[in-house]
Amino acid sequence: MRSVLLAVVVVAGCTGDAPSSRAVPTDQAPKLLIDRNWIDAWPEAHDDHLFVARFVPSMGGGVFQDRTVFQGQFELFVFHTHGDQLKVHLPHTGEHVDTKFRIERVDGPEPFDLKLTLDANPRGPRVYYSVEAQRGTTAAALDAQLPPMSPQR
Repeated sequence: MRSVLLAVVVVAGCTGDAPSSRAVPTDQAPKLLIDRNWIDAWPEAHDDHLFVARFVPSMGGGVFQDRTVFQGQFELFVFHTHGDQLKVHLPHTGEHVDTKFRIERVDGPEPFDLKLTLDANPRGPRVYYSVEAQRGTTAAALDAQLPPMSPQR
């Protein structure tokens, strides 16, 4: 009886509705990668630390930012995608990084619905988030999407 019950549990677990893959197809991911803020965490205070990556071909490459909402450092880079491959060149240091990337549709953390994972990242974390509806081609347009905050005194 015990082995029958175990078999029923195993079969039931295998036939349940498994969550479908929410990965963005490789041929669509490069389009979602560009012209948007990719942020490691949503800032809730003016001095919260965050990493931002932007891939903006119209400006000739992209930028990594290590920042708070009001202050930070940046490094420009040149990049190319081919399928799920991302090639990054950092002119300041001469570094070249080749990595796989993937974009998935997610339900959070709020307010995010996209997740970018880099197998290797030359600057910052390997995982970033974004909102599909938010898109802009200028730094000002992308910065305007950050939450409004006034500095604490």
